[in-house]
Amino acid sequence: MRDRRLRRAALTAGLAALFAVLAFLRLRLFTPADLEAFLGAPLPAGAADVQMATRVPFGRIIWLRFTLPPAGDANAYAAALGLDAPLREGFTPFPASNYTEADLTWWTPHEAAAFSGLYAIRNDRVYELLADRSDPARLVIYLRVYEL
Repeated sequence: MRDRRLRRAALTAGLAALFAVLAFLRLRLFTPADLEAFLGAPLPAGAADVQMATRVPFGRIIWLRFTLPPAGDANAYAAALGLDAPLREGFTPFPASNYTEADLTWWTPHEAAAFSGLYAIRNDRVYELLADRSDPARLVIYLRVYEL
């Protein structure tokens, strides 16, 4: 009887460890190819200073930030993502800081002073994009995408 309980406890601990490792790998091993597949398009040519985070609490969510040269075209990138609507001047899908993003120190779309943005749903995913033109030397793109 005691051996059976020990085996059951060892099996339970082993399965818990296996699930923990699988969850860790799913959260941590998200490659650039995975990002492009999830978004539906590669990053635009000239993208620099790329920052990305992802979590899988109930469905995958991605935060992506990158810069483009000042003449960069955020509408062209939105179109490449399959989003039909153009960015609207003065619209932000990120009107305030979100406490769940507090650890993403590079995620600051709410600080933009000159911006355009869009909110769209495509292929059971929500796309929230903001083009920050506050700095005349660069265009900063913020993109949050999550599964419905």
